[in-house]
Amino acid sequence: MKRLALAVALLVSTGGEAQTLRRVPLTGYVDRTGQVVEPAKWEAGSTLFRGDWVAVRRGGKAGYFNLRTRATTGLIFDEIGDAASDHALFVHGPEPVRIGDQWGYADEAGKVVIEPRFAGAQAFDEDGLAIVKIRDKDGFGLSAGMIDRTGRIVVEPRYDIIRPFRGAALTGVSKAGRFGAIDRTGREVIPMRYGGIGSFAANGLAPATLTGGYGKDGSRWGYIDRNDRFVIPERFSFAGNFTGDLADGGIEAPTGLARVALGPREVAYIDAKGAVVTRFPAGVIVWGVSPNGLVRFQDLATARYGFANAKTGAIVIPARFSQVGGFDDQGLAAAKEGERAGFIHADGQWAFPPRFTSTYNFDALGQAQVTEDGRSELIDRDGKVLATLTHGEGFFHQDSEFAAFRVFPGQEDAPTQRFGTWALDATLYAVPEIPSLMPTTTGNVRLSFASDDALVRWRIETEGWVVTLVNEEGPSGEPDVTRRDRLADFPPDAETLVALLVRQFEGQSALSIATKPAVTAAQAAQAERVRRISANHARYLAQLRASTPDLARALTAMRTRVSDQFGKLSGMPCLPPQCIY
Repeated sequence: MKRLALAVALLVSTGGEAQTLRRVPLTGYVDRTGQVVEPAKWEAGSTLFRGDWVAVRRGGKAGYFNLRTRATTGLIFDEIGDAASDHALFVHGPEPVRIGDQWGYADEAGKVVIEPRFAGAQAFDEDGLAIVKIRDKDGFGLSAGMIDRTGRIVVEPRYDIIRPFRGAALTGVSKAGRFGAIDRTGREVIPMRYGGIGSFAANGLAPATLTGGYGKDGSRWGYIDRNDRFVIPERFSFAGNFTGDLADGGIEAPTGLARVALGPREVAYIDAKGAVVTRFPAGVIVWGVSPNGLVRFQDLATARYGFANAKTGAIVIPARFSQVGGFDDQGLAAAKEGERAGFIHADGQWAFPPRFTSTYNFDALGQAQVTEDGRSELIDRDGKVLATLTHGEGFFHQDSEFAAFRVFPGQEDAPTQRFGTWALDATLYAVPEIPSLMPTTTGNVRLSFASDDALVRWRIETEGWVVTLVNEEGPSGEPDVTRRDRLADFPPDAETLVALLVRQFEGQSALSIATKPAVTAAQAAQAERVRRISANHARYLAQLRASTPDLARALTAMRTRVSDQFGKLSGMPCLPPQCIY
């Protein structure tokens, strides 16, 4: 029996001595043409980042690396901080590094400029301050404070939580579950008597609660000033900041206003005096004000999305979409209606015919990442394809000319192979971005085929030597029905495989999962899709059977790929629980 361990480590016996064969996902980087600029050789690397610097690790050591200039600190640290979607490395000062069990800070050349003496360290922000932590006297707990770029203690480490100032005069701190606020010298200006305090804005106000707290049912929130006075009483079930913080797809509220909940199903914007400036219809949630003044909303009754006027609250684009992004500065927003996604103008009309399975908003460089016919691509605002991303890299996460990809070693750069209507997936060993104790793939090797309207899809995929046949009906990524069958090995020929897929499509599968939408509108849409699929049943089967010659060639290539990657590991003894068969 062929066996393949898909765990993080395989234990093999060699000469009576246990050794570890590690299958570690590796990280590499591409530019916006899809070309690899840094091969997948790092055991860990930044995946969400801005700018050119990334954090990398290999062989138990870590450092920082510049994708454009090739400058590096060298792999000389035991641990380092990481990039982030809202933080470019080395922009605001040196970055955190750990040597032994102590944290300090190093510059771009790898020189330690703040000696390691902390139990924890965060990056510097635009104010030139960084949050650091020291161990309590008992050696168990941690207390947080702040230092400046010289390493001088500005705020004594004595808090459980401390927030960055981000340009404000005061910031919130917490100790033993209560909140207060300090100034930039560390002086406690507002005593620790609140259940929660948000961010202070330029108008001097911050959301706060005395009667409730974070995550507590029935909490009522108001707004306090820098003198510890409630300027706006505690009368909201939710109170956002006046700071104009970025939300998904825009800013949280228009300049000078804050988003609040007047009740469980009513959202509004208020001014600094607490007066309601914009009241939205009951039963909707709003967030993310776009540059054109439109705010996204979701209708809670239908779970559909649309857009409203942020000044008046009036509905501008009705809630007809299953997904939407915010409008960019050129007036385009990603949207999905039915099974197809694309981009709309501010009047709700499509900028060009929607032809994608999924879309993300255009980024600061004027490019958007889309999925089309199983391919991840970058397009411009006219819909022109600029690059095909072999590993589905994810430029939509950051304003950078580079993006990360993660793969298992062996077939990192294998391009997608197409055999007529069948596609042999190029991301053979792509690793999910979500960290996992046992990183696996959605299918180590995968052949896929979709009907002409993409409502019915089949695929054959492998994990090691286990073969799975999958049939999905409905929207890609959100199918109404998923059917699965596991096989001990590849079918002997394409005709046999097609016969198995036909049986599966006709409801004769080992495992069938049906999705039941929770809202009436979604149920109606699903019922219509089911009707369409049933009416076109014969057409779908004809398309599948007509693809048999293409499938025969594709199966040969698929067997070769699986054999090349896993053949050298077959026959190795594998001991439970490290094995999955």
